[in-house]
Amino acid sequence: FMRAKIKAITFDLDDTFWDIGPVIINAEIKTREWIESSLDEEIAWGDYESFMLLREDLIKKNERLAYDLGALRRERIKHHVRHAFSNEKQLDDFVESAFEIFFDLRQQVTLYPHVKDFLNAAATKLPLGILTNGNADVKKIGIDKFFKCHFTSLDVKSNKPSSKHFKKAVEFFNVLPEEILHVGDDKIADISGCIRAGLNPLWFNNKSNEWDLDLEEPPQISSWENALEYIEQNYEF
Repeated sequence: FMRAKIKAITFDLDDTFWDIGPVIINAEIKTREWIESSLDEEIAWGDYESFMLLREDLIKKNERLAYDLGALRRERIKHHVRHAFSNEKQLDDFVESAFEIFFDLRQQVTLYPHVKDFLNAAATKLPLGILTNGNADVKKIGIDKFFKCHFTSLDVKSNKPSSKHFKKAVEFFNVLPEEILHVGDDKIADISGCIRAGLNPLWFNNKSNEWDLDLEEPPQISSWENALEYIEQNYEF
C-alpha cells in the first residue's frame, strides 16, 4: 500500500477525529432527562438488547432508516413518547424538539490532540474530503473549512463498507480510486471498505487494536501529531 501516488485524502469522522462513545452516551442521557421532565413521567427505555431490537424493527418497516440516522433517532423517540400524545402534530413537534437537543449535544465533541494542526497543514498540500456513516455537523464542530466535500450515508443511501461513499469521492475529485488515501478507525467500514473500492488505506489506530482481518495489514498511524510527516514520507503527491 505504500509509496502510492495520491491526489486527495478522505477521512472518517467519529472515532477518527474524536472519541464519539462518551458524547453519544451524554447526549442520550440528557435527552432522556429532558423528555421525562417535559412529560413529567418516567419512561421504560429498555436495555441495549431492546434498543437493538427496536432499531431492527424500525428498519424492517422503513429501509431508509438504515442510512438516515436522524430519521431513525426521531422514530425511536416517537416510539417511546407516542402514548403521551393524542394529537399527531403535537407528537411530531415534541419529537423534533427532543431530536434537536440530542443533535446539539452530539456535536459537542473534543477533537483528539493535533487534529486541527494536521488539517490546517494537510489542506494546503492536498484536497481533503469526508466519508462518514454518521451525522456530525463539521460546521458546528469548527472544521468544515478544511474539506472540499462531505459525503454521509444519507447522501449515498448506504453505509460504509459499501462502495458508494468511496465511488462518490472518486467522482468528486475526478481521480483514480488508487489516487485517494482514505483514513479511518473502523477496520471493516473504513479499511476493508476502501481497499475493496480500490482506494489506499491508512488505519487510524489510537487504541492499539490488533489487525485480525483476512487482508494484508494496512499502514497505520496512532495519533495526529506526526501524521502529516508520515504521509509525506510514505506517499507521493
